[in-house]
Amino acid sequence: MKILLLLTTTFPYDNGEEFISAELEQASGFDQILICPCSLKRGSRRTKPIPQVAVCVPVPREPLDRRAYLRLLLCPCVWRELFRLFRTGRLSPGRAHELLFFLKNAVEIDRGLEKAVSVSPSDSVVLYSYWLYDAAAGGALFAESLRKRGVQVRQISRAHRFDIYSGMSKYGYLPMRKFLFRHIDRIFPCSDDGAGVLKREAGQFAGEIRRFYLGTKDCGTGKPGREPFHLMSCSNMVPVKRLNRIVEVLRRADFPVLWTHIGSGPLEGEIRGLAEQLPPNVRAEFLGRRENPEILAYYKNTPVSVFVNVSSSEGLPVSIMEACSFGIPVVATDVGGTHEIVFDGENGFLIPADFSPQTLLDALNKLRSMDQAGYAALCANARKVWEEKFNAAENYREFYSQFSGSGI
Repeated sequence: MKILLLLTTTFPYDNGEEFISAELEQASGFDQILICPCSLKRGSRRTKPIPQVAVCVPVPREPLDRRAYLRLLLCPCVWRELFRLFRTGRLSPGRAHELLFFLKNAVEIDRGLEKAVSVSPSDSVVLYSYWLYDAAAGGALFAESLRKRGVQVRQISRAHRFDIYSGMSKYGYLPMRKFLFRHIDRIFPCSDDGAGVLKREAGQFAGEIRRFYLGTKDCGTGKPGREPFHLMSCSNMVPVKRLNRIVEVLRRADFPVLWTHIGSGPLEGEIRGLAEQLPPNVRAEFLGRRENPEILAYYKNTPVSVFVNVSSSEGLPVSIMEACSFGIPVVATDVGGTHEIVFDGENGFLIPADFSPQTLLDALNKLRSMDQAGYAALCANARKVWEEKFNAAENYREFYSQFSGSGI
């Protein structure tokens, strides 16, 4: 039997990882798909549908006791990593702790998979980690165990943002990268920018890295327009999204504008408070968290003038893919792989990561004041970029064809 073993963080439970649903609709070439959320919390609940061929197998996590945790110091991969950090002048207590904590999680996931997943030597398994992080390492340990039992196993992983850019992490360090590059057969970052970072880091294993874009569903075009001028944003309300910068810019706006934000998070109270200080010509509405079908329906039925993303860091934002699919122009910071979907002057405008409020305001004014033909061209190009690069049905069908056959 051909089995796809998909390791997620929480999908299909709780919030987050919504974009996996669109991908699984195109999954083919397997007799069974086992979806294994690796980091569920107590009280987690199922929130997302899965295909009929799929079975959800939550990974039980039993925390390592103190003695087992300290024994991780004896692992050869730990000593090799610590020596590498020391040799390059990057060893610190924080990074050493991060390494041990990472390996602890990987071991717990490996042990949970041993308990929860049953395969036979006659099975062929593709072990697919959605993130290039601790679940991928735990999957590598589990894959090695399966091979010793005679099971044919190939391992792949996607990579997105935090699991690519070490500068985003607390100590500027992503643990056990050499281990992951050595054990995973193929790594599929979601942007060319991310692929370049990983290839430079992977050395002799760079040939196993290939960019594969994510994608979003085709719901047809929306109703983009500029009367009234409607600015849209959609994200978790967390520091990296810098929603306070949008408020800062709209304080300077001297034209009527409606700002709608979809999403929630720890900074929601703060952002709402800041928005109360906006001038009378600016109206802000916060719709809170919405399920993905609700977001797509909103774009389909509501006139939107521009989608804005001012993050300090990104992989390649699915939120921008969704906006482009409806023909909505985008203004976004040039971070991560954003320049692979936003082409300055063609389907929107790119602004520097360290933009000034006036820079963003100028981009909005340019979009607002251009003639109708120019605006219509931005809208048409937004849809065209999506059709050519980010159509979920085409991207995911090709993605699964890479590894559902006899080879990767």
